[in-house]
Amino acid sequence: MASAMASVATWNIAAINNNPFEYWVTYADAEYIDFMRGVEKLLGQDDRAVVEDGFTETMFRDLINELRGLEVGSLEEIERLWNEDISKRRMVQGFLKDKSIGDKRLASVPDRITNTIHLVDGSTLKRPTVINAFAGSALSSTELWWEAWKKFMFHTKVEISFGNCETKHQMVWSLIGPIPRSKYPAITPEEQAISVQLQILYLAILDAVFVFIANRVAPGRWEKIRQNLCEALIYNKDGRVCDILAASYKDEQVVFLQEASAAFVHKARNHRALTDRFKIILPTTFNGKRGQNSIILVSRAAFDISTAADVTDKVLGHIDGNFLEAGDLFALRIDDVGGQGYLLVSFHGDSNGLSTRPVLEGLHAAFVKRFSGNIFIAGIVSNTSSQASDKFHHGVRDFRALLEKQGVVSVWDKADDRMITTTCSARTSLQMQLNKAVSFKNRFSMANMSLKDWIL
Repeated sequence: MASAMASVATWNIAAINNNPFEYWVTYADAEYIDFMRGVEKLLGQDDRAVVEDGFTETMFRDLINELRGLEVGSLEEIERLWNEDISKRRMVQGFLKDKSIGDKRLASVPDRITNTIHLVDGSTLKRPTVINAFAGSALSSTELWWEAWKKFMFHTKVEISFGNCETKHQMVWSLIGPIPRSKYPAITPEEQAISVQLQILYLAILDAVFVFIANRVAPGRWEKIRQNLCEALIYNKDGRVCDILAASYKDEQVVFLQEASAAFVHKARNHRALTDRFKIILPTTFNGKRGQNSIILVSRAAFDISTAADVTDKVLGHIDGNFLEAGDLFALRIDDVGGQGYLLVSFHGDSNGLSTRPVLEGLHAAFVKRFSGNIFIAGIVSNTSSQASDKFHHGVRDFRALLEKQGVVSVWDKADDRMITTTCSARTSLQMQLNKAVSFKNRFSMANMSLKDWIL
């Protein structure tokens, strides 16, 4: 089996991306282009509007009243920040394009958690917002939207899966947890202490602004544009991913998947053609709330499934720092049908790839000390950058040097970095991290094209 182990795949299926507007897409619809360029033009204007013009003082007081009855801690600092700073900021330049909000994940993390919630019965619950597949008339005005948003966030209980048959009933707002400085060092200790309250506030403001923008640019038309995009990009995405795996990757011995949700796992486990060929194995720390889990599919014909053991904890013991969340890393020890042992690892790094080095160093140490009799194979999303290498980004060249130092080979060893990319994406102006937006004109020349996906 060891000599035959040559057919391996890795795929970041990006379960968390439910915003049909997030990236520029090739789509032959003039109304889509006109709408997106209209949003871009509106945000590019020297608009003197401030945050309070889109998210009013009355709405803020509503939000505070809702938070008072919850166990979220003190609200005094939030009120001070609103009165002295946030409400007075320029809506576009001072808030939407504030890079620090993106660096601290104060809007993107709560959006990721509440954008589209996968329930245990297989259905989804969508936050009332422009940036998902929410259906209904509540987005046609700010007033209707705000009532729907409060009901969703503060008065809706959901039952979600945390993997391996564990489920839990929670109010939607309680799904949002503190943002750790260990993973996002841009956030201050003071902000970390009130990060749940801040996330809820920033999410409300951004959703309000997006409703305002969409209805100003294309009133009565934008929701049809979004519906068409959702049909092409989002609806039944999990089913299509399963079909592709079962057809195009049926002969692989191992398939590493990253950013898998509980809903995808449910769909995959009920996909006969896929489960006939593969055993779908989850980490014991599978996180159904985040939807960003690394999992592994192993061939039933190639491996002795009874020998599979989750050894993630043993690997984590060799990784310095506390920057991984449950599900980011999955390490599996398993024997093939001939008795050869394997250490299989699926991993998804942080956005800038800064966690990749310590994880690879820890993996190397764990392999040498605990698993040296096994064959090591990993499928990872390193999020290495082909363009930059500094204290905020992990560059491809530095990553290659690390692999060489460790004696680890990769599928790209003989490839020219300048010719190889596994991503080509450009964000629009209708998504949470507006500081990363690329104009329609520059959507190719300024796209993020990097070598981020590796088989080691």
